[in-house]
Amino acid sequence: MDDQLSLEVCRQLKKELKRKHITYRGLSTRLNISEVSIKRLLNNQQPLSMQRLIAICNIIEMPLSKLLEEAENNLFNIPLFTTEQDQAFWDCPALFTFWTKLTEHQSVEQIASNYQLDQASVHRYLRRLEKVGLIVLGLNNGIKLCVPTHTAFEKGSKFPEFFTRQVLTRLQERVINIPATDQDAFLITLKAELTDEEFQEVIHKLDDWLFNLLRESQDLRSREGLAVTPFTFGFMAAKGAFHDELPAILPLQNRAPLTDK
Repeated sequence: MDDQLSLEVCRQLKKELKRKHITYRGLSTRLNISEVSIKRLLNNQQPLSMQRLIAICNIIEMPLSKLLEEAENNLFNIPLFTTEQDQAFWDCPALFTFWTKLTEHQSVEQIASNYQLDQASVHRYLRRLEKVGLIVLGLNNGIKLCVPTHTAFEKGSKFPEFFTRQVLTRLQERVINIPATDQDAFLITLKAELTDEEFQEVIHKLDDWLFNLLRESQDLRSREGLAVTPFTFGFMAAKGAFHDELPAILPLQNRAPLTDK
């Protein structure tokens, strides 16, 4: 079991113990081990053997298969930025750039060098990220990320308005007039007569499809060894016809009959 899955299994166990009103002391008595050992096991500070894991599952009356399934599902769910974090990015878009570079495993020193930042600026960026709960700042600008690197924005958040405008503008430039031989981009447009319910169904299907695609792309274990590159999707739709008016039909002018030369 890898480290991330082990950590999520421990979270699930603690949640179920709380729901069943089973204390650490009660669990230690039933497993015949010390309460200190229970705390270490459930905080992922020492390995949780399969035999012990099965024993705990029996106590909380939860099949091991269900526990592992829920842990894996939670592991690949897409977490969301908080309102405070969204506001911080909106107030200072460069803060999102700094955060993104950290999630791409660039060191603080690399970011400072690439963007020619002095130490005072670097410290202010790090303190802002720490203030909104995105990192824990240690000695010598050492940092620990507090949220997963694939955290997303909730629908209706403020910062994506700024970010999306840039992305869609550049994406539009990329996909307009693409040649038929270009296999790295596509542009599909259509106009359809739909009911409001049908339109909402299209939205939900696209949303579900993209969410599942993003979640599966985060399953690093099953995708190990695959050659992957970033792809950007930007589906747009709105009620109305947004093309220009059709050309007016003008009266035909009298012309001399065409003759062969």
